[in-house]
Amino acid sequence: MDYVIMIGSTLSGKTTYSRKNCQNHEFVSLTDLNSNRKDEMSLIEEHLKSGKNIVVDDTNLTRKIRKTHIDLARKYSAQVIGIYMDTPREVLARRRWIRPDNVDMIVINKMLKQLEIPQKDEGFDQLHVIRYHVE
Repeated sequence: MDYVIMIGSTLSGKTTYSRKNCQNHEFVSLTDLNSNRKDEMSLIEEHLKSGKNIVVDDTNLTRKIRKTHIDLARKYSAQVIGIYMDTPREVLARRRWIRPDNVDMIVINKMLKQLEIPQKDEGFDQLHVIRYHVE
């Protein structure tokens, strides 16, 4: 059973990447649950109890937040897979104009300041870094 933790700022490509590459997984997004972390964790636990693969499609910017997910995954003996979307600021700035809700750069910059680059020793069984190269 996989417990995939997407990591990256808004507009980094987490949803696009995970929808393309994790088709046999249940998707859980804090945004879809009105930013209610308790509801998010309850839904994840329901999926784990049913033996389902899951993707947590949130920013998961800090070690503290990721630890909560890693601990829950371990409780159900799930394989913990981190996917960090390493997307340059200039790409995020361009993408914000494409989205209907037009995310302000102040929000993106705040997220980038909060971001703690994930490390395998946090408890990931696998940690993948997806780098977006500007051409």
